[in-house]
Amino acid sequence: MAIVIRTVAIVIWIICLYGILGGAFVYREDLPDGLYNSYMLTMYKTLPPAPRGPAYCNFLRLGSVALARPCNYKPPFVGWLQGGRY
Repeated sequence: MAIVIRTVAIVIWIICLYGILGGAFVYREDLPDGLYNSYMLTMYKTLPPAPRGPAYCNFLRLGSVALARPCNYKPPFVGWLQGGRY
């Protein structure tokens, strides 16, 4: 039982660290006219969109879901600490 609890705790901490470092979970919905809607779930709720805010690049894509990171590898909280310069 202790191994299960430790495994769950490690998985939760990895997801939290991924979010703090700017990682995002992405869902892409293809539309009939060839365009798509992209939905991102990040820890940062109030980030401005690119180009003023951080741009995200997918690094692992499996069908319509993907994992993304900031394209410049700079976590968003660094931009907040610099007065909103992302």
